[in-house]
Amino acid sequence: MTDHPTLGDIVRAQQRLKDHLRPTPLEDAADLGTGTFLKLENANRTHSFKIRGALNAMLSLNEKALARGIVAASSGNFAMAVAYAARLCGASAQILMPVATPKKKVSGVRRYGAGAAEAVLFGDNFDQAEAEALRRARGGLTWLSPYNDSRVIAGAGTIGVEIVSGLPRVERVLVPVGGGGLIAGVATALKELNPAVEVIGVSSESTPAMFNVFHNNDRPQVWNTLAEALSGDIEPGSMTVPICRRYLDDVVLVAEDQIASAMRFLVDAQGWVVEGGGAVGVAALLQGAVPRDGKITAVVVSGGNVDGETLRRVLQVPERV
Repeated sequence: MTDHPTLGDIVRAQQRLKDHLRPTPLEDAADLGTGTFLKLENANRTHSFKIRGALNAMLSLNEKALARGIVAASSGNFAMAVAYAARLCGASAQILMPVATPKKKVSGVRRYGAGAAEAVLFGDNFDQAEAEALRRARGGLTWLSPYNDSRVIAGAGTIGVEIVSGLPRVERVLVPVGGGGLIAGVATALKELNPAVEVIGVSSESTPAMFNVFHNNDRPQVWNTLAEALSGDIEPGSMTVPICRRYLDDVVLVAEDQIASAMRFLVDAQGWVVEGGGAVGVAALLQGAVPRDGKITAVVVSGGNVDGETLRRVLQVPERV
C-alpha cells in the first residue's frame, strides 16, 4: 500500500471487512432540509466508525507484528475498536487513554477486548497519552495510529464508497474531523469516484487542529469539550494533512452549545443517541455554518459513545424557543 491510500486501497479494505462489518444505515433526515441524509456510524460495531480502520489495519498485519502486541492511543472510540480487532485477530493490545476519558469508553475496551486489551489511563489529554504510547512502541510493540496510518484511513474510506453506492446523486458530504483519519479516507473515496462532490470537515471550536491547518490559523485546543473524540493536535508529518489539503473544500467550526443542541435534535427528531464529536455535522446544518440550500447532503454521524451522565446533562437543558 502507498503512503497515501488510493481508491484501490479503499476497495480492498471493503473486501477485507465485508465478512466482519455490514454497511451502516443511510437515513433520511428531512428536518435538516430536503435531500439530507445521515450516515449512521453510531450503528456500527463498537458504535463508531473507528472499527473500520482499526480492523482493516489489524487484518493487514503479518503474524510477527501481531505477536509483538499492539499499542495505541485514543480518546475512546479507537480504543474500543482496537480492543475488538485485537480479540478477533488473536493479538494483545495496550491502549493509552487520557485519565478523563468517558467511563463508557473505558469500560468498552474491557468489554470488547474480553481480556485481549488493556485500557491504560495516562495523562491529562490525548497528546500526553499518545506520547506515552509511542514511548512503549519504541520498546518493541506494534504501533497503531488512530489517524496517521494508511490502513486506518483506507478503512474509514469505505464510508465514502457506501455513501456513493447508497446515494448516487450526493452533492455534499459533511464529516467530523479531528486528526483527519476519517475525513482523509472518506474524501479520497468521494473525490476519486465523483470529483464534483463537495466535502466539508466539521469540528468544534474546542478541537480546531485541522481547521488551523486548512485556514492557517492558531486557535488553541480546549480539552474540556463535548467533542473529546475530536481532541488532540496533529502529529508533524501526518499524511492526513496533504490528503485534506488536496480533497477538502472547507473546514468549519461549531460551538459547544451548538453541539449540545444537535445531540438533543438527534434524540428528539431521529431517535439516536450520538456523542458530541459525532454530532458536529448536524450542528453545522442546524446553526448555519453550512447552508441548508437543497443540495443532496450526507452527514457522517461518527459515533454514539456518550456517558449517561453527560447525556443527561445535555438533555435536561431546554431548547430556546
